[in-house]
Amino acid sequence: MNKINLYKQSQSKNKVLILTSLTVLASSLVLPFQQAFAATLTTVVNFNGINGATPKSGVFKGNGTDGNLYGTTSAGGTSGKGTAFKLTPAGFTTLTTLINFTGTSGTNKGTNPVARLFQAADGNLYGATFTGGTSNLGTVFKLAKTAFTTLTTFVNFTGANGANPAGRLITGGDGNLWGTSSTGGTNNKGTIFKVSPTTGALTSIRSFSGTNGATPLARLQLATDGNYYGSTSAGGTSNKGVVFKLTPAGILTSYSFSGTNGANPQSALIESSGFLYGTTKLGGVNDKGAIFKVPIGGGTPVLVASFNGTNGANPTAALIKASNGNFYGTASVGGANNKGVIYQLTGASITGLISFNGTNGATPESTLIQLSNGAFYGTASFGGTSNLGTVFKFVI
Repeated sequence: MNKINLYKQSQSKNKVLILTSLTVLASSLVLPFQQAFAATLTTVVNFNGINGATPKSGVFKGNGTDGNLYGTTSAGGTSGKGTAFKLTPAGFTTLTTLINFTGTSGTNKGTNPVARLFQAADGNLYGATFTGGTSNLGTVFKLAKTAFTTLTTFVNFTGANGANPAGRLITGGDGNLWGTSSTGGTNNKGTIFKVSPTTGALTSIRSFSGTNGATPLARLQLATDGNYYGSTSAGGTSNKGVVFKLTPAGILTSYSFSGTNGANPQSALIESSGFLYGTTKLGGVNDKGAIFKVPIGGGTPVLVASFNGTNGANPTAALIKASNGNFYGTASVGGANNKGVIYQLTGASITGLISFNGTNGATPESTLIQLSNGAFYGTASFGGTSNLGTVFKFVI
């Protein structure tokens, strides 16, 4: 929330209203931060194992007119290997399981989907599983429109062509699906790849070497300059991770983290006003994580703000820029109960808005989304009535 509006009155307020406003404002300053900012958190769904468990990725709103939210859980379901689900309006409290993953064999190969689902222009949903598939090294799959209950396995990772994808897919400038794998490739330090949405064929673009980065855990960002940008959680000159730029011709340039400007990024980058913004799980002033930016075109990451524990710690999710112009995100721990925080970034200041307490969720690791009504939705990996995670609604 970018300011506290106690009353929306004209400048002709009478003295009584002015005094009342000042009294309420003064009292809010001594309240816990989540009350002072009038933010509310509502649990929409409690995962119980049967309907899924431990969601690592967030939900997203489909491109169609059905108004549904779609997501995955990394565990639970009939085989205990994860699910894909939808939440129907109004309220998004009704969960329908679309598919149950079946591991290394069966109809719905794959285990442990930790990447957010993605809907391409063709209307189908695409995703990746971290393990499972014929080599138990992960898969790329399609859920066919419009029911999204029929899964086609496009890629079974083998190690040579990549392994263990953790970030969601995107549509590249060539119309293919682009992604990263956290391991595998020539040096077993991860890859960048693309997959044809029509044939399912995979093309390896680059293998990370360690020097230019290692272990990418987030999706790519296709920026307005036509290049692809991303991060790796390790590698680089200090082995604290890198931000990289990949040209459509396949030229990779990496920019290393030093710790002071952040360390070990696990989140995707987002573009805003000529810069790419992201988070790091460690590093910064307090070694509890940081927010950084790099200019479009590339450059050494610049520290924007540091987490201190009270305002959150160890963020693994990307930022989003909300309709009010501020950035929002989740930190996986920290806050009043050390179970995670929803925070706001304004300028160079991080403010915690909500502390998770276990009952309302714990360990949020996913990126928020904001719907047209202004409400935010996200997932917590743990907590809730069964301590198996939640989907939550956040309003400021």
